[in-house]
Amino acid sequence: MKRDKVPILIEASEYEGQPAIVVACSQLGSRYTPARAKKIVEEWIELLGGPMPLVDLEFTTRTPKRVFAALSGQPQLTRLAVKWGDYADLRPIAAMTQLRSLELRGASAVTDLRPLMGLDRLEVLAVEGFRSIAEPSPLVSLHGLRELELGGDWMTPRNGHIATIGFMRELRHLEELLLHTLIVDDLDYGPLLELPSLRAVRVMKVRGMRPNHDELRRRLPWKA
Repeated sequence: MKRDKVPILIEASEYEGQPAIVVACSQLGSRYTPARAKKIVEEWIELLGGPMPLVDLEFTTRTPKRVFAALSGQPQLTRLAVKWGDYADLRPIAAMTQLRSLELRGASAVTDLRPLMGLDRLEVLAVEGFRSIAEPSPLVSLHGLRELELGGDWMTPRNGHIATIGFMRELRHLEELLLHTLIVDDLDYGPLLELPSLRAVRVMKVRGMRPNHDELRRRLPWKA
């Protein structure tokens, strides 16, 4: 389904069984009273908590952690995109083993990626806006990844930190890689040179990185 054909819904009562929807249930401003705005969020929590014929779900406004937690009721999703929110616990999506595409943006509170370990059908993954991920090794199990984006908050900009990218050596099918506003703490960027399928890559310049930025640009298929 083309993204421009996907309906944008504010209230849960607008949902009519579509397989793909965009939800904008928060940041409603003066259009709704505070009491009604709170009720709208509660109604989405209730709806998402039960079975739905939904496979493609996108949130384009702030996603409260209670709404994110309700996603545990939608294990059948094949695509999930979250623009931003105060969610930290990724366990609600651990059972979404059908996911092909997952975008966790504005993920400033996320530190633990272990709930992603079982999502071995993922082809597209973006986790950005985070501050620090000390143990990224759970991503090593995502052998089917073709596109990966990791980074801090590019709007601030505030650099994110990740302990190592050594896990990437196992992502043999990775074709596109974006590491923006991101510092690899061990400064070892060598694993990027061991990815046989890369056709587009961009990495932030970091002092002391090995190999250095110029060498990476020379040896990798750099994305403009």
